[in-house]
Amino acid sequence: MIDYRLKYQASIFLNALDMGATPKNISDMMGDFSDKGFIPNIFQEINNLTPQPQNRFSLQSSNNEWRINIATTRIDVEKNPTDLKGTNLGTEADFCKEATDFFCRIIKRFPRKANRLAFVSRFLLNEMSIDELNNSYKKLFYSPQLYKDNVPFEWNWRTVSHIVKNIGTENPETFNFVTSINRINGEVRDGSTISLIDRIDLSFDINSIPAKNEDRFSFDEIKSFFESVPAWHESLKSDILKFLE
Repeated sequence: MIDYRLKYQASIFLNALDMGATPKNISDMMGDFSDKGFIPNIFQEINNLTPQPQNRFSLQSSNNEWRINIATTRIDVEKNPTDLKGTNLGTEADFCKEATDFFCRIIKRFPRKANRLAFVSRFLLNEMSIDELNNSYKKLFYSPQLYKDNVPFEWNWRTVSHIVKNIGTENPETFNFVTSINRINGEVRDGSTISLIDRIDLSFDINSIPAKNEDRFSFDEIKSFFESVPAWHESLKSDILKFLE
């Protein structure tokens, strides 16, 4: 049912204040990622720690397929489409394996533990008829009479559950399992061609709960999470897609 792969993102949350856009940090990180051919870049971050926008450091591939943003309290590794349907994104497991390697390089340079972990994905499902789109709405919503009689052409459905998993820490961790299912209308550009779309947008976010903010995830736990999360993600994705069939 998945037609477009729009984004994968892996994140670790930690104190990265000292990983700012200094000449030494940029030079060191360029050396650590020299085999990837990444280009250094600067982005401005506004956060609660400092009153003024801060220059932060990022690395990206020349075609923007890969991007590593090193903010003040988190590091995000993104993989983005290089063609219309994101065929370059590959499997979630392969992405997590490469993202883990990137995190390893950074933590070797700046040793420390993380306090939160997350994996996010986003997709567009295959084109559906109006009846199929409306049936998806009826499966997901128990509506007031107005919207039963006039089925919406745009809608947003989001749910979050707490699920306990073991990733090698002293105690099992509680994770948020977030699913968002939205019917969207918009435009897709393929070269000089613009097409209108009316599709279901599906995204997942599996992350450790923010209530526990102590620095407790060493690289071993980070690696364990990103080895485990593709299977959790696949189980959740399969369940949702089966429900929408």
